[in-house]
Amino acid sequence: MSSPPYQLAFTLHGHAADVRNLCAPSPEIPLLLSASRDGSAIVWGPSSKSKEWDVKLRVEGPEKRFVSCVGLTRWNGQAYLLLGSQSGVLSSYILPSGDTAPPPVDGPLEEPQHTLVEHRQNLCCLDTSKGGLIATGSWDKSVIVWKDFKKVLTVQSHDQAIWAVKFVGEDRLLTASADKKIILHSLDIASGRSTPLQTYTGHSEPVRGLSLKPDGSGFWSCANDGNINIYSFDQPSPKTTLSGHTSFVYSISAFPDGSGAISSGEDGTLRVWSETELVQTIPHTSNSLWSSAIVPSGLSSPYIASSSSDSTIRLFTKEERLMATAEERAEWDKEVGGRQLDKSQVGDVKQSDLPGIEALGREGKKDGQVIMIKNNGVVEAYQWSQPTSTWQQIGQVVDAIGQGRKQLYEGQEYDYVFDVDVSEGMPPLKLPYNVAENPWIAAQRFLNKHELPSTYCEQVVEFIQKNTAGVTLGQGSGGGNEYVDPFTGGSRYTGATSANAGSSYGGGDPFTGSGAYSSSPAPPSQPQRSNGILPVKTYLSFKQMNVNAAKAKIAQLNDEIKATSSDMAISDEEEKTLNEIYALLSSPTVSLPSPETRDSKERYDPEVFLGLVGKWPEDKRFPLIDLSRCLAALSPLFGSSPSAPDALIKACALDTPWSPGKTRETNTLLSLRGLANLFVTANGRQTISQPQTVESISSVLRGLEWNSWGNRKVVVATIALNYSIVAVGGNFPVQHTEKLLDLIIYILSNEKEDLETIYRASVALGNLLVSPLAGSLKVGEISNAKSTISKLANEKGEKRLKDLAKEIEGLGV
Repeated sequence: MSSPPYQLAFTLHGHAADVRNLCAPSPEIPLLLSASRDGSAIVWGPSSKSKEWDVKLRVEGPEKRFVSCVGLTRWNGQAYLLLGSQSGVLSSYILPSGDTAPPPVDGPLEEPQHTLVEHRQNLCCLDTSKGGLIATGSWDKSVIVWKDFKKVLTVQSHDQAIWAVKFVGEDRLLTASADKKIILHSLDIASGRSTPLQTYTGHSEPVRGLSLKPDGSGFWSCANDGNINIYSFDQPSPKTTLSGHTSFVYSISAFPDGSGAISSGEDGTLRVWSETELVQTIPHTSNSLWSSAIVPSGLSSPYIASSSSDSTIRLFTKEERLMATAEERAEWDKEVGGRQLDKSQVGDVKQSDLPGIEALGREGKKDGQVIMIKNNGVVEAYQWSQPTSTWQQIGQVVDAIGQGRKQLYEGQEYDYVFDVDVSEGMPPLKLPYNVAENPWIAAQRFLNKHELPSTYCEQVVEFIQKNTAGVTLGQGSGGGNEYVDPFTGGSRYTGATSANAGSSYGGGDPFTGSGAYSSSPAPPSQPQRSNGILPVKTYLSFKQMNVNAAKAKIAQLNDEIKATSSDMAISDEEEKTLNEIYALLSSPTVSLPSPETRDSKERYDPEVFLGLVGKWPEDKRFPLIDLSRCLAALSPLFGSSPSAPDALIKACALDTPWSPGKTRETNTLLSLRGLANLFVTANGRQTISQPQTVESISSVLRGLEWNSWGNRKVVVATIALNYSIVAVGGNFPVQHTEKLLDLIIYILSNEKEDLETIYRASVALGNLLVSPLAGSLKVGEISNAKSTISKLANEKGEKRLKDLAKEIEGLGV
């Protein structure tokens, strides 16, 4: 007798964004951990009031950044919840006992017990051993093993991002990577060394998940190639390969009884496997099922769980008493059946080629088989369920005849609105594009909007060109071919989205040859002539910060100052001001004041804070300057302070003769970034554009030997670029136009190597030449500057710089 199929038990709603990771830490204890892009992690457990589960603990990760993974460990008899965050931080929180009442919704959040900063990039996976070891894997290509919350060794055997780690006892560790390899390492904790023992091959794309077989003989793996592999530890190639998923497979979890495993992926399905075949396919209402887990239920059969890009966790069961009501299951089936599928997920065919509803009278060939039928003029997709021997409707196919349409983005129509994942742990970024516009404009607009490095510009342009293949850019026509990710050159499925429905929410991966799906293109109604990129109007800034790290450093340095110069230590008023600043900078983005507001109702005193910056010794003030840098970008109140620009200059002694040294160089870098960030808020722009301030800043930037700027050169160019944007808007003091041009020429004449510095200074010149101030500039200086840019563009050969140089050369100034 075949086993009954899994059916919906209940859903968990506690997150506000993608639930990226699930972890069931024990095969016996009913407990589920979840991590989300909303910056939080939740511990779930059975409710005393219903068969559904409650929130037992909710915490927010460091800096409230995206939480990528969760786990559980025990240390000194206490259980700890572990969080891995996008910023690379591993943090721990005390886990309440199982019978603890759910926390109040408006109660204070628990503070981390440990905050470990070692990884340089997103900490995207972790695992724990029974003996208390912790392993963390990161995009920085490294795996760190921790004991007693201290780093004991680092494993660096992969060429690309680490996607999965799994302990095999206390002295073995499996690692899986975007380099398509799985490696078994021997660990010697005492000596802090690791040794590769075996490399497992068999996947043709990045490996995303690992799960040990309970009998200890081997393990399961999943990858972006859509396959599930089963390995024996002593053989480098898989002994079994199972296929069924139609896109990336993100997660694999083996059953504790050895009966098989479950998997989830980008095709919107949770699948149940034996060691030889696909047993059941459970379609969902969203594409990205980021994670899966086997969750103890307290009965003979466990739950299986999935987490999705729609912020929901769903649990399924074979136990009839644990199933949702018949009405709830019928509603779930209706939701799945009403899902709109795009052509790329099921195939692009004409309605005339499709069978009618009579095709549902024939049995399917295997579980998960998908067919399309024509039913009263509507194209419907059905999936064969082997356990129930029925066809289940999984959605209606939109755009099945290939009709493109305009896409809406922020109230405007575009021919394309691509969803692009440039970073794991970040939501997909929208890249709107019209075939009539210059792709360099669209690329620069995209990078500036999302604060991405301008060095990606050429890749984004190539991405636009590849994904509008067959369309004559600047004229329009036709449709696009296969979607190609701008940062990896890899492919992913494409999808159509109706204009009135909004874009589907997908998600892809860095280092993996993926992007997110694109929208369906349509020809523009009227072709337009392509334009250049000038004027650029997006202010560039330097916002990234670890607030907790700065807070801890300031407290440490204050203790040192107290011991030697108590009069310089932080006063009660300054302490209160700092606490208000920490709270502001730790706030979620949605609660920060608008950069355009004049009165932001902020509660700290910027003059008190700036007084503290100037009071502290030069060798200890860098974390305070760093706070200034972030306040400049995020706080309209800070921007309204007329003393802020001068305070930043004096904080690094930039108004005094230059003397090299680590303290001076660090303070200068942070101060310059603070000046650049002042342009972000309306108040800051007004403050930094006052004639006396412009003269002061121009003088200190122009007065230093160029080579003395070192790695601060790009910041100097950024300040010049931001000032040029003020000039484009007509708000730059006309009497200092020559000073700005002189600063730009100073940069272009001296910088020979750094392309980003050259490019930003070139944009600044171009902006100045198309601004209302262009008529006041000296023709001879403009001509020399144009020649310099053209020479640099030819020497460097970078396309974006060559295009910009050509555009500037054509300006009739």
